[in-house]
Amino acid sequence: MSLDIWLHGVLTARATPKSGGRKVVIEYTDEGRLGYGGGAPILSCSLPSVPGPNAPSVSRSFLEGLLPEGRALETAAARLRGVELDLTAAPATPSDAMALLAEYGRECAGAVVVVPAGEGLPTGGHLSSPLSEQELADLIRDLPTRPLGADPTKGIRMSLAGAQDKLLLTRVNGRWCMPVDGYPSTHIIKPTTVWPYSAENEALVLALSRECGLSDNAVWIERIGDETALVAERYDRIVHSDGTIHRLHQEDMCQAVGLRPKDKYLIGRPSERMARVLREFADSPQREITEIYKQVAFRAVVGDEDGHGKNYSLMLHDGVVKAAPLYDSLSTLEYPELSGTMGTKIGAQQSLAKVDRQALLDEAKAMGLTARAAEQALDELSTHVRSGIEHLPAEITEGWPSEHLIETVAARSHRLETGQPFGGVERSSRPSRTLDTITANKRGAAPRMRG
Repeated sequence: MSLDIWLHGVLTARATPKSGGRKVVIEYTDEGRLGYGGGAPILSCSLPSVPGPNAPSVSRSFLEGLLPEGRALETAAARLRGVELDLTAAPATPSDAMALLAEYGRECAGAVVVVPAGEGLPTGGHLSSPLSEQELADLIRDLPTRPLGADPTKGIRMSLAGAQDKLLLTRVNGRWCMPVDGYPSTHIIKPTTVWPYSAENEALVLALSRECGLSDNAVWIERIGDETALVAERYDRIVHSDGTIHRLHQEDMCQAVGLRPKDKYLIGRPSERMARVLREFADSPQREITEIYKQVAFRAVVGDEDGHGKNYSLMLHDGVVKAAPLYDSLSTLEYPELSGTMGTKIGAQQSLAKVDRQALLDEAKAMGLTARAAEQALDELSTHVRSGIEHLPAEITEGWPSEHLIETVAARSHRLETGQPFGGVERSSRPSRTLDTITANKRGAAPRMRG
């Protein structure tokens, strides 16, 4: 089965299986390449605008990057006859990824819509009736068996990257609706995970990121049935005054550099592949590299060890590439079960406890930033974090033990200013397992939180 990939209403590319489904290639249509210069990124920086098919490896990585991970992917795959995952819970072959997207690809990250080849221009879809409180609570409760809220039998076909349980909904006049037949979703709802107060933790961290100018989408905490959930506006959607919704195209850094999701922790230091792709494709490489650098530094200051290749993204519009806003960040230091080992090194350091201002300056130099620009970025970051802490709204901080997290971030921000190691609980003797792995192992358990 081949797949048609639509972008902003244009049949932009076709994904075609090769070698009995063991390979896949993505080739742009003439209409899809119209208006783009040779080598311009259309769907992805790893899939430049060239005549003929792109390489099988990057084609596979791009398609797999549209799919969820972990339990959500396992559940989705189990529903489809003949679809197999490998021992790492990744699609066993490109044809398995394609079968999943044929079923779930009507609403994805960015602006792509993926359908079986030959189906024609997808309809704009429609909304369900507004959900009752009980229906919303049921959707949250059923996420382990209905990832994202998808239900192909009802025309709800959605796919979004990430390993955490999440629900995609559209908000209309303050009410929640299900997006049907490819209608765009506007919000992501993430209930508290096996990590206590994870929704509140992420809401607080993202509130600080807004103060730092690293994101601008609204986030809040909502009680849904018996669950506390983080609600986040999708930064890749614009809701116009007349209610119409416009998709903005984006890709994560793994897609941009041609890495499969299962290899997201292998992307390397920010100064390596991430900086290289911006130097090659961004109109203003220094500006966009600086934006990514600020996000790297912010994650270090708030104590977020999970800065892997799928937690940084790019916005793509008419061949122009920019850094996407910060997203999916929480202070993993709050959970003693985690290793404190960052997903990627900063300078020579990979420990949240040992990283310091010098490590961040070393990384900036390796990314091609001047010492002056790096110093200014770090000074502004510490100032904004301090101001953000002072102005945190009560609805973000009350009702849970937020004091420890706030004190931790304030202390790490101060150490950024003084040049000391940021500190934290040193756990180098623990195995360096990823957040995804430990989360999967902890499902059904009750991990502790600091405080």
